[in-house]
Amino acid sequence: MSPTTNSNNRSSSSTRDNQPYHRISNSISSIQHPLPSSPPTYDELVDSNTTTTGNTGNTPPIEQFEIDDSYFDYDTHQLHPQSRILIIYNFINNNIINPINKLIEPIYEGYKYFQLQYEKSILKLGNPLVVKRLLYVTFIMTLIFFISKYNTNDSIKGSSGGGGSSFNTGKLYNINKLQDAIHNYIDPELMKDNLQYFSSISHISGTKGDLTLAKYIEQSMKNNGIHNVEFNELQSLINYPSKNPDDTYIKLSDGSFTAKLYESDGSKLENFAFMPNSLNTEEINLKYIYLNYGLHQDYKSLDSNNINYRDKIALIKYGGGIPESNKVKLAQSKGIKAIIFISPKFNIPFSYMETIEHDDVIIRENVGLTRISPGDVLTPGWSSEDGYITRLSWEKSQTTPKIPTIPISNKDGQALIKKLGNNKGFKFPDGTYSGNDESDLTIQLKITNTIRELHPIWNVIGSIEGREQNDKAVIIGANRDSLCDGTIANGGSIVLLELIKIFTSLQRKFQWSPTRSIYFISFDGGEYNLAGSSEWIENRREILSKQGYLYIDLSDLVSGDKLQINAHPFLQGVIKGEFSKFRSGELYELFHNSYHGDLKELTIDNNFMEFKNYLPFINLLNIPSLEIKFVGDETYPKNSCFDDMSYFKYSHGDSSNSRMTKHAQIVELLARVILKFAEDPLIPYSFEELSNSLDHSIKDLQSYAQSSHSQLNFEPLFKANSILKDNGQKYEKWRFEWTRFIANSNGAEPSLYALTRWKWNENMLVFNNKFLRPFITPQSSHQGSELVRPGYLNRLFGMGYGTPLNDKTHEWNTFPEIREMIRMGADGGKIQNEINSLANTFAEAAREFLNLNS
Repeated sequence: MSPTTNSNNRSSSSTRDNQPYHRISNSISSIQHPLPSSPPTYDELVDSNTTTTGNTGNTPPIEQFEIDDSYFDYDTHQLHPQSRILIIYNFINNNIINPINKLIEPIYEGYKYFQLQYEKSILKLGNPLVVKRLLYVTFIMTLIFFISKYNTNDSIKGSSGGGGSSFNTGKLYNINKLQDAIHNYIDPELMKDNLQYFSSISHISGTKGDLTLAKYIEQSMKNNGIHNVEFNELQSLINYPSKNPDDTYIKLSDGSFTAKLYESDGSKLENFAFMPNSLNTEEINLKYIYLNYGLHQDYKSLDSNNINYRDKIALIKYGGGIPESNKVKLAQSKGIKAIIFISPKFNIPFSYMETIEHDDVIIRENVGLTRISPGDVLTPGWSSEDGYITRLSWEKSQTTPKIPTIPISNKDGQALIKKLGNNKGFKFPDGTYSGNDESDLTIQLKITNTIRELHPIWNVIGSIEGREQNDKAVIIGANRDSLCDGTIANGGSIVLLELIKIFTSLQRKFQWSPTRSIYFISFDGGEYNLAGSSEWIENRREILSKQGYLYIDLSDLVSGDKLQINAHPFLQGVIKGEFSKFRSGELYELFHNSYHGDLKELTIDNNFMEFKNYLPFINLLNIPSLEIKFVGDETYPKNSCFDDMSYFKYSHGDSSNSRMTKHAQIVELLARVILKFAEDPLIPYSFEELSNSLDHSIKDLQSYAQSSHSQLNFEPLFKANSILKDNGQKYEKWRFEWTRFIANSNGAEPSLYALTRWKWNENMLVFNNKFLRPFITPQSSHQGSELVRPGYLNRLFGMGYGTPLNDKTHEWNTFPEIREMIRMGADGGKIQNEINSLANTFAEAAREFLNLNS
């Protein structure tokens, strides 16, 4: 290399930092050469390419470039991003797009050919625009036909033949398929876990434990997907026992006896003896007497033997066929100053095979006069929900006891009876003597309960809204509060939670919602004169009378092994129908074991005599009600702290798993019935069952009146029932025709049919409301009569004031006002007027049922 070149290289090195590209030699543009007049020949090009250095002829030398990479941060050996994109594009174009184009091109050519032929054909037929529209309409109609024909019965959406389908904007739901899916969602273990949790918390109404369980149920509803949840707070009178032995005591004046007024170790409030809605008293010191069950006959027995019971404290046993609150009212009318209720003995199991007889059980019963009016005892007949209403004083209310009451154990009761002396007084059928005035022994009694006239209680209401007639509803209610652990009593709450889980699972699984709404309610205050359910109803009586068409009560569901069903006659057809479907599984075994698989042996009573939440639904609203439960030959220690998980586990030699199986059977049976009533397009009331049942009930009423009022004429009632039977048959004929039409039309229902169907459903609720008499303003206890009962408005079904408990000699739950008038010896003319009036109402209701005019 020449020195000149080296010198040039050195001189240019100082500028390389600013010049990324530079030449080794002088720029070619600086060399001046004339351009040739003609292009070079091939030989000249070859000769030119062989020249490596210097200048030969007129051809300039090829100059080499040197690139300085120090200016760039990235590796120059990597491809530029644009180059990469270009390579990818070429790959996709060559390997995917071009091959697809080659495939599509002949198809497109074929399409163009057929389109040309199609257009030519259209032109031959007439105006192309008109012909194309007609072809489009024909295509759409054909498509809809095949979709409806082949999709209807292949899934949960499908026609099940009239009574088994529901309709809303073209949707049909197969009830049988929904019912068959119920079993998959029942979880006995989850129910057992819930039962253990509920039983681990003492939950007397209005306490922290009660509020905790109310919040638990509310959250469970929300967790299961129920969006409409209401936490309903009410105000009611609530009383609680005192733990201080100086506040409440029962002892003999000579100091020889003091009653133990608590169960267990007395460490908890719920262990102590008291009676809900009972009256307090300062210390009274009076003679006492034993009065057996405290019935009318017991007082007559003492009167006939000239034994004085007035101004004394009465020892009265639980039971005897009438409620304890009725005994209190009777006792105060007889001059008794206080009542000490003696609890029975109970066989309490401590293993699957062994039991111990306990005489230290204390039963706590409500003494508010439920048979005058359920609910808050200071607002009989009207709601206390808003808290700003008229509240009666204790003395003026019809439903408050006017003498103090308290329960004791059987052990302490027998000790007090023994102190009366042997062979003194009248000997009752149980072999016990009443005592007389010979003894100067007295009882010192003091009761100091904590009474809160306005105390909060909480109902929890969740609902699944109906998709068609959402203003009509099935209502499911369970009592939540208990006076101690209440394990068996808690069975209703755990079944309520399981039913919520089942129906929300069906919603998610099948995108289903019922034709009409379903309400799930946890009622509080059940042990306080049914305060929660009664006050809730009283506040919305008018709405519920137009909304509710079925109430299902969940209380004391499994206390034995014998299946018992109580149902309004309207409901009995559906229940029998559900039993007839069973061909296998646990419900089939239940039906077979209970009734030998024969529907003729299936016994369904209309015997709603207990103090449960169905009482205000029947007697205030005439809503047909249903109760399904397992009962035992003996009562369990309800409202005692012995009703716990241990008793539940070992009672009747049955395992807790077997008990949960019974809960599962009740859940499945109830869920099937609920689904039928909530989903069937027509409310599945059986007018045939009602008419047949009422025919038997009228004959029973005639028999009941025969001994004292044989001159009464019941023919008007028979004639009214005959009208109901005829009109019921007309309705059934329409239902049959509707069912056949729906089956033949693949589930398509014309609007006129739908409107008529809705009107039938409306008329069924109107029919129920016809038998409710107008509300009578309650009078004070000093002015009122047993016949003036603000909580009892139903003239067709319900209990009378003096209706005996557990007595099946008559149908006591029918014609309550007429039976009460007969029982009290009312004038025959007045009774006949009531019979005629009810018959007219009956006939009018039957005729108006057929009125389909809006």
